[in-house]
Amino acid sequence: MNPSQKTAVQTTDSLAPARLQQESRNVTMLPRHWEWLALQSRSASGTLRLLIDDARRDRDGAYRVQESKEKCYQFMRDMAGNRSHFEEAIRALFAANAAMFHEKIALWPAAIREEISTLSAPVWASVTEAESGS
Repeated sequence: MNPSQKTAVQTTDSLAPARLQQESRNVTMLPRHWEWLALQSRSASGTLRLLIDDARRDRDGAYRVQESKEKCYQFMRDMAGNRSHFEEAIRALFAANAAMFHEKIALWPAAIREEISTLSAPVWASVTEAESGS
């Protein structure tokens, strides 16, 4: 190997991306999910990675809103599960019905309402954005 070839090989090797560490696991899905995956242009693994990456980016904020609903629900369950109108408030939260939600929690202690308002803020922001067409 002459010196110019050796340099080219070294340069190519140094630019090669480090091999990603991959882990193999089983996935259980319904037949319709496997059928849909089979129709995709990528491999099943590639399609699943793409879907996961898209979900992690959360471009439309849907994951953030769902996470907000879940955190708010858990707080409400723990701190107000025995309060009047709890179940109706939860239904209003998951239906993104702000007026009904605030009506049902109106008589709860102020500290609980304030924390609930903080936790549920992304839910109501998404409703406002959807209504305004943003």
